[in-house]
Amino acid sequence: MNQRKTSPKNKARIINYLVLVALLPIVIFSCEKAEQEKPERPGQVEILPEVIFTIIDDQPLHRVLNTRGIVEPVSELPIIPRVSGFLHSHSIRDGLLIREGQTLFQFDKAEWEIGLREAEVNYLKAQQEFELESRQRLRAQGSSRETLSEFDDRLLRNQTGYTQARTQLDRAQLELSFTSLKAPFSGQISTSRILTPGSYLSAGQELGLLINYSTIRIRFDVLESEIGQIKTGMEVEIRAADGHAITGRVVGISPRVDRDRKTGQVLVEAENPALQLKPGMSVDGNIQLETIEGRVRAPRAALLHRDNRPLVFKLNGNQVEWIYVNPVAITSDWIILNENSISPGDTLAVDRHFAISHLARVRALLR
Repeated sequence: MNQRKTSPKNKARIINYLVLVALLPIVIFSCEKAEQEKPERPGQVEILPEVIFTIIDDQPLHRVLNTRGIVEPVSELPIIPRVSGFLHSHSIRDGLLIREGQTLFQFDKAEWEIGLREAEVNYLKAQQEFELESRQRLRAQGSSRETLSEFDDRLLRNQTGYTQARTQLDRAQLELSFTSLKAPFSGQISTSRILTPGSYLSAGQELGLLINYSTIRIRFDVLESEIGQIKTGMEVEIRAADGHAITGRVVGISPRVDRDRKTGQVLVEAENPALQLKPGMSVDGNIQLETIEGRVRAPRAALLHRDNRPLVFKLNGNQVEWIYVNPVAITSDWIILNENSISPGDTLAVDRHFAISHLARVRALLR
């Protein structure tokens, strides 16, 4: 018999079939393995809520009053000449440090020295005339007394010009002393003037300021509802915009309240050795009203209310315990608790805890 020949097309079909048959076990095995590695369905996994916790301590609670004020120097002297004249020398330059007793300015004093000598001559002349007239009157009266009566003495002083000459001498000495000014305290010069020796300066013209701000004063505005809580001696933290902070104390409380603004003023003094807080700067003040101590201090965010009762959530392992509390003190940032079931070092929920319940399992995140 003649064998039928297989066409090329049929050969290709046979080869493809044989390849599929060979690959079938591999495909079945891969599917079984993938089925075995398929993850569990979501219903079989416990999803724990993430809750933020913090560790509490036993630090005291400081109740403070926040306010703002303006820095003032403890001493400030306007540099103003009391007489007019030509400037001889000076130490009036902006920012210059001045020692106590240092001369701030000196006028050309020749004019006043001449006036003083004239006054001295006139005084001596009037004094001689007064003494001569006084002796003559005593002899004329035949009195054994060495001096005139108080009334006659005063009358004779006026008649001889002695009193006027003495007054003119005192004035000349005083005006000569006004030709210079010495610093009554150490400080720093503040001025926008540029003074040149030889220039003419008028009396009463302000040349600058001598300020001492090694100690500063700040007047803080306080609401009328809060000023009654402040006492002299209370500690105040003073902080500038750049973060520099110093500590001062209340030294005075204004007896008046501004009728329109409904505020009173509290005067605070503080040492400023670094001279970093300068007059005119705005600063924040935290006046420490009282210190409250308790068993534990916790963030205010830990406190919740359920059924109008305050409570906190304490972490035990991966569960939270619902504990009712009665805070001793509450501020915007902290609470003080005295519950025996809560101790320093415990962990309380402070965020994402509004919807959890007692003994709920959670995923704890520490802040």
